[in-house]
Amino acid sequence: MGRTLLMSAALSLALVVTVGARPDDKAAEKLVGTWKVTSAEKDGKAETSADVKGKEVRITKDTITCSKDGKTDMACTYTVDTSSKPWRITMKCTEGDHKGRKLEGIARLEGDTLTLCHARPDGDAPRDFKTKTGQCCITLERAKR
Repeated sequence: MGRTLLMSAALSLALVVTVGARPDDKAAEKLVGTWKVTSAEKDGKAETSADVKGKEVRITKDTITCSKDGKTDMACTYTVDTSSKPWRITMKCTEGDHKGRKLEGIARLEGDTLTLCHARPDGDAPRDFKTKTGQCCITLERAKR
């Protein structure tokens, strides 16, 4: 369950930066960094604090890597369309259980809090920041330097 959640988190992040991101897109640039998973929901149910403890997501300008306790669970490339509200995200998994699959989702960035919600591979992207069957949503806080 924990690995799936971490992979979902990574995929969600990947979705955030992939669709329509431009090198000069200041909003998408704010996603770059290291993020700690603070909460998660899957299939309409909240994950426990034990499930999210030790999970981290690192975002570069073109990749998202999810790990737990320093071990990589998932990686993907991504794009984000920051012109839509909420942002539209598309991720393509390069490592992990969903390797080679595409994830669609939404994201919002409020200060140092990033919320990402996405469908499982080949599913329909969520329309809001609550999950239904086949969807995952994570909340991340920017890691302190």
